[in-house]
Amino acid sequence: MEPVEQQVLNDNKEIYSKIQYELLRAQSEILVASAYFTDDHLFGILSDKLQQGVSIEIIIADNSDNERLDFSQLVAKGAAVYKIKGNGYGTMNQKFCVIDQKIALHGSYNWTINAKKNNHESIICTNHRETIDGLIENFNKTKPGTIAPIPKPAPSPQQQPITAGAEFEKVLDSMIAAEIGSFDRKLLREQGYLRCSANNGDHHVLYKAFDTLYSVFIHDIDVIDDKKKRLISKIEEYRQKKREALEKECELHVNFLEKESVITKNNLEIKAVKLSSETETIYKNIDDIRENKMPVKEKENEELKSEIKVVEQESVRPKFKWFEFIPLVILNTALLIYLFIFYSSAAYILLFSVSNTRQKLAQGLPMEPPQIFYPDAITDTVAETKTAVLFIFLFVFIPVSFGIIDLFVKAKWKTLASVLGFLFGIIVLDGAIAYKVAQAVHEMNILTGNIRGEWRMGMAFSDTNFYLVFVFGAFGLILFKVVFKKMMHTFEERSPDTIAQKNQLKIKHLREEMAGNADKLLQLKGSITNLEIEIIQLKVDIKHTDLELKELPVRLNQNLQKSRNQLIKDLENIDKIATIYTIHIQSDNLPISVDALKDRINVFLEGWNDFLHQEYAIAKATTKTAQAAEVAAEWQETKIFVHRIDHRVKIGHNV
Repeated sequence: MEPVEQQVLNDNKEIYSKIQYELLRAQSEILVASAYFTDDHLFGILSDKLQQGVSIEIIIADNSDNERLDFSQLVAKGAAVYKIKGNGYGTMNQKFCVIDQKIALHGSYNWTINAKKNNHESIICTNHRETIDGLIENFNKTKPGTIAPIPKPAPSPQQQPITAGAEFEKVLDSMIAAEIGSFDRKLLREQGYLRCSANNGDHHVLYKAFDTLYSVFIHDIDVIDDKKKRLISKIEEYRQKKREALEKECELHVNFLEKESVITKNNLEIKAVKLSSETETIYKNIDDIRENKMPVKEKENEELKSEIKVVEQESVRPKFKWFEFIPLVILNTALLIYLFIFYSSAAYILLFSVSNTRQKLAQGLPMEPPQIFYPDAITDTVAETKTAVLFIFLFVFIPVSFGIIDLFVKAKWKTLASVLGFLFGIIVLDGAIAYKVAQAVHEMNILTGNIRGEWRMGMAFSDTNFYLVFVFGAFGLILFKVVFKKMMHTFEERSPDTIAQKNQLKIKHLREEMAGNADKLLQLKGSITNLEIEIIQLKVDIKHTDLELKELPVRLNQNLQKSRNQLIKDLENIDKIATIYTIHIQSDNLPISVDALKDRINVFLEGWNDFLHQEYAIAKATTKTAQAAEVAAEWQETKIFVHRIDHRVKIGHNV
């Protein structure tokens, strides 16, 4: 008892390779049941197996996917292909193959491109007798439920080739007819004309006329010795020519087969080298991917992982930059003092300058020329009420706050706060202060008698004092904002929260880079899978090529032997026919075709019809011609089929 062998395959490439391997080994029979069959490579293997004489039966589901391959090509080569319609909502979902009633492959694998490349499949390959018998029984039970098999294409009518013997015999018949059955056609036609004229076209006399014609025909067959020698010599001469022609034809055919075999061998060897070269190239590509491209990406990911770990553990504050910090402190302090002095001066001028000028003029005190900046503003303010002192000092914080307000709002509001701070803090507020200071200076000049004319609103745009106050205030605020923001940034850099946010952002970028590398690794693995599938197909093609190379000498020898055997058979047949004809001639049993007799009858009737059409009207002549033809046909039938014709007259199969 044969030991049971069973193999479970889960890898698509291994499944596909196993199916190909078992199909190529098939010797006698292949049974295939597959719900979907779209794999052209497996289709090609089945086509090759049909040419090798393997019996193939295929059952597939009746669906549109199974229209992609032309199964009528397999049917034309002898395969039986059936399509199954589903019952109700059910469908044919069988997937198995039995080879030589010895090996069974069954599982989830459809014979499709998608199953080969994308799906996750599994099959069992076994020689278990009960499993094989069960699948064969299932296969045979499934067939009665099928629709009609795919019809074989109607074969085009082919004319049977004439054999060398038949051709030789036909030539001998023509030769004998030309030598023995020759007659004076003109004379016989005149006889037909005269016989018709003598009887006024009466067709009843034709029976006797044909008997006379037949007697003359038989008399001509009795050959004299001189004609016998001539015929035997011609037969022998033609026999030799025919033998030489057949031998030459066989020699040419043998040379053709040998040259064709050499060309086929060279083509197959070139194909094998090309396939091996392609396989080697693909192997190199796979090695390059595995040894160079993939390790580079894997190494990059390892480095990125290490970098992420370092960043996750990193919380050290950056080194304090004293060389930046000290100048920033000095600049911030200087600018803040400048702003306090400048805006306190402006506030003092707004509040007290005009009233103080009137008071001094009333007291007769000397007056200094009015200026946009009052250096004694702070000291003079102290002499005023405490509320005035507090207002002047707090007033400075209004433009300063507008200048740096965007530093204290959420990130999404920073742009809006910066724009509003610039508009209201610098343009509106600083512009208003400049306007009022210019107005106060103008009024003091009027009081001191330096100028005349009341202040008007439009005068600010032509007053130098307005622009000086606006520029000194705006530039101070802008510079203070820039320097203060830089100093704040220095402290933010050292903030633990800021460091953590930067680290998280960096980790995010590193992980995105790792994900990109992982995608590239998957693509490289996919490329390897596709290349390995190509290698499997190339190996199958190489096996086919090697098999063809091994079978080529055997096939050549078979064809050569067949050609030589046919030559021997044809030569023997020709010699046999020539001998038979020679014996017939020597024994006065000369064979001659019945066509020679029919030819004489037709010539005689031509003369008969000549008189009819000359003597009578067309209608009557046509009628009498038809009557004569009927008599001729009746006479021939009686003479031939009642066996009253001479035995030397050969009757063809189509008579």
